[in-house]
Amino acid sequence: MKKYPLLIFCAFLLAIMGTVPVRAGNAYLSGNIGWTLSSDLNINVAPGNILITQPLKTGTSILGALGSRIDNFRVEAEVGYQPKDVDLKTANGNVHIASLLANGYYDLYTEGIQPYITGGIGVGWQTNDLYVKEDLYSGRVNKLAYQLGAGMALPISRDILIDVRYRHFATSSITEENSITYTPSINSFLFGLRVGL
Repeated sequence: MKKYPLLIFCAFLLAIMGTVPVRAGNAYLSGNIGWTLSSDLNINVAPGNILITQPLKTGTSILGALGSRIDNFRVEAEVGYQPKDVDLKTANGNVHIASLLANGYYDLYTEGIQPYITGGIGVGWQTNDLYVKEDLYSGRVNKLAYQLGAGMALPISRDILIDVRYRHFATSSITEENSITYTPSINSFLFGLRVGL
């Protein structure tokens, strides 16, 4: 039953993105790739009580989006994939998150170098695959997700811009077996292109 509110939210999110005006000259496709910083994931048995700290190595972040621009504002539908390897002496494996977000942007300038700020909300699907000796421990969960960031775009032609950005991505807190909780978050530096349609 807990999955139904999230599925309803996904349908609502897709409906909103379907109403975004995609006018000739304002629509664009974008793609970004970059690296995620190494970080520690604190797994808690109660708020403030850390059971174990799980080190995560640097990883990769891949994003693709369809958007539309209206003056200094942009809205877009984005899909993302962010895998990271687990760095433990007693176990190895990976954590990866797929996401679907509705993003908003505000461009401070619309000509020349174009700095911007961004925020978005949607759904993240996290998968944990850990090997302890020869045993696989796997878990999958979907949660509310969001992103915040800032960057700048530089036009190299009328319809193509180079995009550089910093991004913080996180999901809401995850609880497993009604006892342990953790909150996945990823900080990324990304490089990409935005192409007008």
